[in-house]
Amino acid sequence: MFGRTVDTSLRLWRAPVGRIAKLFGEGAETAVDKLDADLRDTAGRLLFDDELRQDAARRRAAAAEREQALRLRGRAEQVREDARETATRRKQQAAKSARKAEERIDSQARRERLEALESRHEAVVEQAEAAATRDEAQRLKKAAGRAKAARQN
Repeated sequence: MFGRTVDTSLRLWRAPVGRIAKLFGEGAETAVDKLDADLRDTAGRLLFDDELRQDAARRRAAAAEREQALRLRGRAEQVREDARETATRRKQQAAKSARKAEERIDSQARRERLEALESRHEAVVEQAEAAATRDEAQRLKKAAGRAKAARQN
């Protein structure tokens, strides 16, 4: 008989307290659930009401489950945040590696183009020297031919 009165009283008490607890989040709601269970257990002991004590035990277990779920959700959120940070860091590292690879490729391409230009330059210089040598040889040959013709005359 008194157990129902206690139950009704706690339900009436819990309605406004529960609304206020919702404003503070799930942690506050769980604290109210635990307090409710403790009050029911204490009343059950004082009134020697096993039904009220069993109800308190169920409510305490449910509050513990909700508290565990809250901790797990918090941990899951932390793991998600860590995963996001790791993914961002890896993307940045991949982009940095890609930029370095492009820079190495560009640098290698510039070196190869420079080497090719230097080779062409050397070839042009050699051709110019060969042409100058040929021209000089022809000039000397003509000069020798004129000198020979002048001696014979």
